[in-house]
Amino acid sequence: CGTVISLLILSKVTKTLAILRATRTRTFDGPHVHEVYIDECQDNQIIDYELILKLFGHAESIFMAGDVAQCIARGSTFRFRDLYALIHRWNHNPLKPKEFELNVNYRSHKGILQLASSVIHLLHVFFPDSIDQLSPEFSEVGGPQPLIIEGCEAKALFVHRNDNTNTDEFIEFGAGQVIIVRDEAARKRLEAINKDIGLVLTVFEAKGMEFNDVLLFNFFNDSPALLKWRVILSDLDDYSKGIRKFSPEKHYILSSELKHLYVAITRARERLWIFDENAKLSESIRTYW
Repeated sequence: CGTVISLLILSKVTKTLAILRATRTRTFDGPHVHEVYIDECQDNQIIDYELILKLFGHAESIFMAGDVAQCIARGSTFRFRDLYALIHRWNHNPLKPKEFELNVNYRSHKGILQLASSVIHLLHVFFPDSIDQLSPEFSEVGGPQPLIIEGCEAKALFVHRNDNTNTDEFIEFGAGQVIIVRDEAARKRLEAINKDIGLVLTVFEAKGMEFNDVLLFNFFNDSPALLKWRVILSDLDDYSKGIRKFSPEKHYILSSELKHLYVAITRARERLWIFDENAKLSESIRTYW
């Protein structure tokens, strides 16, 4: 699966390069565009923006918005600093792009944002070159602390006892609620418990969306990083119990994992529940939090 995705990314980049080469010998005869607005700009490659600059010519008329911590597309290594460098090289008269940091979060409350900020902190500590240094987000609104659920099987999480009939019934999630899982395989395992449980999305599908309540289901249980998560405990001053030294080569997978975790956490407006069947695999992050 990873090989197929890598080939698709390579194919996309190759096509962009081919178009760029074509623009050297041909003029662009499409409609004249005065301004360009790009949202979720972190999902594109830098070479895509080189093509945009080539086609539209005026960097002053391009507006881009994005969140580098949500850069979870395979093969994407977007950073705003690289975009700045591209625009600086592109203009004959050096242009310094105007930057606006939107630090006030109007979606999530303080409890959720504090948890999300801890994930960003880990990215800055262990993978400083993978993300731009930005000020932490904050909210003026308080709310319930995120809840970590442990000590029960997955099926028990979705069942309640009906006192009238003395039988177990499945809990159905409402319209403003979502269960976020890692991937399609995890969704199928969950639906095997109860296919009518409610809306179930992968982390990638949930990106850009928001819900009142979010249940993050088996994120660490299904993580390919497994016990590599233990290295994050080295960031705690008073914790040294059997922690190996961080290695960028050995622990590189955590860069992507932390960004996926950040995306999942920040989908919640009000309540966030985090559940993993295997408490051992989530022990490191629980200890850190």
